[in-house]
Amino acid sequence: MNRGHLFPLSRPYAIVIAGAMLALLTATGRAADSPQKKDKGKAAAPASKINEEYSAKIKEYTTEKYFLTELVDHLPASDKVPSPDKVLGYVVGTPNKLTYTKDMYRYYRELEKATPRVRVFTAPERSEEGREQMLVVISDEANLAKLDRYKEINARLADPRTTDAAAAQQLINEGKAIYWASGSIHSPEQGSCEMLMELAYRLAVEDSPVIEAIRKNVIVMITPALEVDGRDRSVDLYNYRKANPNKQTPPLLYWGKYVAHDNNRDGLGMALALSRNQMKTFLEYHPVVLHDLH
Repeated sequence: MNRGHLFPLSRPYAIVIAGAMLALLTATGRAADSPQKKDKGKAAAPASKINEEYSAKIKEYTTEKYFLTELVDHLPASDKVPSPDKVLGYVVGTPNKLTYTKDMYRYYRELEKATPRVRVFTAPERSEEGREQMLVVISDEANLAKLDRYKEINARLADPRTTDAAAAQQLINEGKAIYWASGSIHSPEQGSCEMLMELAYRLAVEDSPVIEAIRKNVIVMITPALEVDGRDRSVDLYNYRKANPNKQTPPLLYWGKYVAHDNNRDGLGMALALSRNQMKTFLEYHPVVLHDLH
């Protein structure tokens, strides 16, 4: 099994996310900071030192080469910040490898230790099976130092009853767009959970004009896996099938304890911890974009 077969959406996800973040620069009046304006839509060549070994694996494991734009066909190198393989022991997208939530969380916490551009938060509630849910926030260090202020600005902009047009324009000029990428609301949606680790690293360390513009003007939020119980069960099931290719497995093993495919219908009932955590986070940050990767 290879990167293109196991994670057919990993590369498009990363490309679409980068494009969406750059679009926010224009939408928030900060297009002048974007390299796209100067180069007629072409992404600037990476300025960072390249992790050649990891980049070679990206090319090897990506079966559909048209996914390999200049935004994702390499990985920047860093002497201080660990790339995913340094913590997990394998490159994201390695054939026949899926990552448990505890290992994803271990990586994000190592990322936070290594750079002031990353902060990690834990959701208020644990899942029905007792797992924690993580929120990762990535931006320029100066932006993260004022995170509470930017949350306040977005909250005021979200409520026109308390903010008139003149005040809103002042807040827009001061504030930063908040972009939220949420991974894997359904258990079999494997690609986003894996890809987001690589994306977080890229956002934290790359110094290309594209990524620098995003870091300066956008606060990026990442939910590594929304359905944490089902995610780990699906990894269990995948590993079981690898080890026992001729044995039958239970049909719904990979779903969470109390819900099958219907967790994305829980926005009204709020019966699940993941729904309540998602709503509380949304109302705390008021992101301009919530990108549900499923």
